Amino acid sequence: MRIIVRLAAQNYRLLAVFVAAAGLAVVFFRPASGTTEQRAAELCAGAEAAIRYGDDESAIVTFREAVGIHAESVCARLGLGVLLAGRRRFDEATEVLKAISPALLSPPEWIEYARALRDARADSEAESAYLTASARMPKNPRPALELAEFHLAAGKLDNAESQFRRAGSLGGDRGAIYAGLGRIFFSRGQLDSAAVCFRLALREDPADVDLLCDTARNELRRKRPRDGLRHVRRAVALDPYRPSARYLLGRALLALGHEKEARTQLDIFNRQNRLADRIRVLEHRVAENPTAEAYQALSHLYSLTGRDNLASLCLQRATALNPLVTAPHEAQGAVRF
Repeated sequence: MRIIVRLAAQNYRLLAVFVAAAGLAVVFFRPASGTTEQRAAELCAGAEAAIRYGDDESAIVTFREAVGIHAESVCARLGLGVLLAGRRRFDEATEVLKAISPALLSPPEWIEYARALRDARADSEAESAYLTASARMPKNPRPALELAEFHLAAGKLDNAESQFRRAGSLGGDRGAIYAGLGRIFFSRGQLDSAAVCFRLALREDPADVDLLCDTARNELRRKRPRDGLRHVRRAVALDPYRPSARYLLGRALLALGHEKEARTQLDIFNRQNRLADRIRVLEHRVAENPTAEAYQALSHLYSLTGRDNLASLCLQRATALNPLVTAPHEAQGAVRF
């Protein structure tokens, strides 16, 4: 979940001390008298504090109050929109966000606005916001690069390539641009061109697991299993809990005739993939109905996949909702692959 990932990890044992404060975040951050803008800004600060305590419910209430006081508050609407999108209330999030476009002043605000709309699955509005940001920052590669990734995820390969090349002409992140172009060429079946781009991207970021997997997949498609095996072994070494890496490792080993080791890796892939499915289901459940028990269960599943930071963050949220919640991965022990 994007909202979980964006929160800074904190020690859950210390969090219990602040649970009462989290539940009373709205009271503690009641704005003093002043202009509507000032009062809304103070409420936004209170909402952000509630998020840090793991209390999204108070944050939503406080952001709504800020919007009620000052409807044009960019901070309040962005914060509320992101939280609602994280709850999978996409239509509501989009309506909250669309109302602030006339109040956006700076190009960075347009980028944040585009990201929030993307989270809310308002694709046409997000694209328009990225284009506005790009027009207002004609020499900054960031909007072009984000728009390229946005188009690539939507399967709009020609648009994505155009924006990647524009970002490159403006001096954007070379690794991200080469990786993006490689994925475009792979999708088109231009495997040799993809191989060149992936190789250049790996020079910029040799420890990118997604990039290593993409490179291995491309090499397997090119009938070069030894090269694919080399890249995917490094991916597995960097992230042993990535199902796609285990699957590619099994395929590369099979292509080279190492059937016993291949079966072992594919068995691991099947276990990891089943666990990933459970995590996806629970992430959706938590987004739609956040409870201490659901966050606790998700914390345990994350711990089984080696994502200890996410496990800690989920436990923080579980503790904020119910101070008596304990850490399941501490009580039961993490099962590693």
